Amino acid sequence: MNLNLFKTYVRVVETKNLSKTAEEFGLSQPAVTKQIQSLEDYYGVLLLERAGRRLKPTEAGETLYQYAREIIKLLEKTDNIMETVVESKKGNLYLGASTIPGQYILPDYIKRFSDSFPYINITLDIGDTEKIFKKVAERELDIGLVGGWLSNRKVEGFQWLQDELLLVVPENHHLMGRDEVSIEELLHEKWIFREKGSGTRKATEELLNNHGIKKEDLHVGMEAGSTEAVLASVESGMGISIVSNWAIKKTDPHRRIRSLKIDDPGATRFFYIIYPRQKSRRKAVESFLDFIKEE
Repeated sequence: MNLNLFKTYVRVVETKNLSKTAEEFGLSQPAVTKQIQSLEDYYGVLLLERAGRRLKPTEAGETLYQYAREIIKLLEKTDNIMETVVESKKGNLYLGASTIPGQYILPDYIKRFSDSFPYINITLDIGDTEKIFKKVAERELDIGLVGGWLSNRKVEGFQWLQDELLLVVPENHHLMGRDEVSIEELLHEKWIFREKGSGTRKATEELLNNHGIKKEDLHVGMEAGSTEAVLASVESGMGISIVSNWAIKKTDPHRRIRSLKIDDPGATRFFYIIYPRQKSRRKAVESFLDFIKEE
């Protein structure tokens, strides 16, 4: 039996509303309805019925509600106790990261953490900032490392590392000999942007907005789904782009691209550590947060 079905069912009984439960879990209402139907099919009995505009449990539904609550509490208590027993040295850690920290920064941190906690099994999910925020909010991930902050009442976190935004141009571009360039000089260039939801894209748009420039004012020839795709497109001569300094530091110096500083003190951003807003966390999660803060 999938524990998430019990969690969804318990909240539907408590809220008496499918839409509200769906909103809390970040799901669609049909998805919540499907989960309730799965439970009814499994037990072969009606669990909920309409009482006006609200839902209420049937006799069988009330019985399942009481036991489902106890099962959820017992499993959560078991997880916490077992984590404590092994003193943080064993367990699972589910991390998520947007492209830049996930590909260029986090691997070194994971290696050093694993050296100290070799029996903690780490799973890493790479996605754009919006995707990682959503998964952390839904508690599918223990910790996220992202390139921008999004307002979400289910998520809390803190600033981590600072990043500099750099302009990248193809080899033999007319700006290549420059050390620094202003945003205004780039208005008539052909651009390559990261996809919507990317932290780098959000930071780029904020930088442009500070100069009264919108993405729609530029000639955007392509939107790419990863930093590597952006760099490859720039290298092919398709246009210019703004990328993280961390990506440039890890780039092969023999690639046919060049980076330039942007003449603007606002050409920086922070990476953030995020995690679900909750009263307690497993020991493996606390150990990784402590490790990140000390580094």
